[in-house]
Amino acid sequence: MAWLWYLLFGFAVTVLVLYSAMILYAISGWKKLKVEDEKPAWLGVSILVAARNESENIETVIRDIFNQSYPTDLFELIVIDDHSEDETLSIAESLKAEFPSLKVISNNEAEGKKSALQIGISEAKFGTIATVDADCRVPSEWLITMTTHWEKEKTKMLLGPIVLQSDQTVLQRSQAMEMLAIMGLTGGFASHQRPIMANGANLFFDKNCFEEIGGYASSENPSGDDVFTMLKFSEKWPDSVRFVKHYESAVLTGAQPTFSSFWQQRKRWLSKKGGYSNWLVKGTAIITYLANAAAFISLIAIIAAFGSYWANKLMWILFIKTLLDLILTRTVSRDIQPHCSITHILITEIFVAVYVTFLGIFGNVRNYVWKGRNIKVNG
Repeated sequence: MAWLWYLLFGFAVTVLVLYSAMILYAISGWKKLKVEDEKPAWLGVSILVAARNESENIETVIRDIFNQSYPTDLFELIVIDDHSEDETLSIAESLKAEFPSLKVISNNEAEGKKSALQIGISEAKFGTIATVDADCRVPSEWLITMTTHWEKEKTKMLLGPIVLQSDQTVLQRSQAMEMLAIMGLTGGFASHQRPIMANGANLFFDKNCFEEIGGYASSENPSGDDVFTMLKFSEKWPDSVRFVKHYESAVLTGAQPTFSSFWQQRKRWLSKKGGYSNWLVKGTAIITYLANAAAFISLIAIIAAFGSYWANKLMWILFIKTLLDLILTRTVSRDIQPHCSITHILITEIFVAVYVTFLGIFGNVRNYVWKGRNIKVNG
């Protein structure tokens, strides 16, 4: 039986070394990110919101965007309705009288967010595109803060932070803590000119460059248009993708309210994996999964053999991983979300280790439900 303990401990140590290197690399990159002083508005931006069944949120996000402290002649808002089955389209249309520069388009072509955004991009009058999700809250300084970090002739894409609002359940608070870690990895790796993640809920990019890479056409995956596009930008124009860590650049969105909706969201994220060819993206995903699986297995082993020699050894593995995640999360929270409870982080450690392990085993399927649609992933 001793050989099994040696095997488990050796596996856990090996994974922890790789995970430690990844987290420390991200933390060092995050600390390198510069926060620019606000500059006068100069960049014209077409803001796109693709919406499906967002009647409860669409008016709020429209009002947030037109409440920007940015010259109205330097931005436009285009709402593209993606075959909504509720009042999303009519609500958006009704606001055109109040906001004359608001464009509302009904997507009568193929279903899906990528198709909707592609239509919006074709209608955009400015050379810089920004995408925001319909269920987000956008601070009034968002646009000026993001454009302040756009460097002429150098920047092709800006990645903005996402903060989850989490005032309700333990599940939602855990998602918020996990998102802080995701933002840390996103910003940290981008700072080292090796971006691995992006989120279309807060994304700016050059329209001409987008068209030059062929838009979304090269990816058949119904999800992941933001990440695939970012990777193509990074490959074609190295050092052109930047992350903005200023708290005024963060958009707010709600965490998934139920475990069922949370599980479907994570299955949607997992469905992207088959389309990634970038070794760094795949490598960080594998290391993250193995680290959480090792933590989960170690936790079970500690409970089963509590007080034994090997259980005490494995406790150090869990302690070091938790400490690394705590440092990363606290580092990020100081810049984009001031309130970050250590208690919530500890709960999140257990939650993430369990769900990631089971997602890797049972969530690896080629279909999921999202926005009322049954999505099938090819390949």
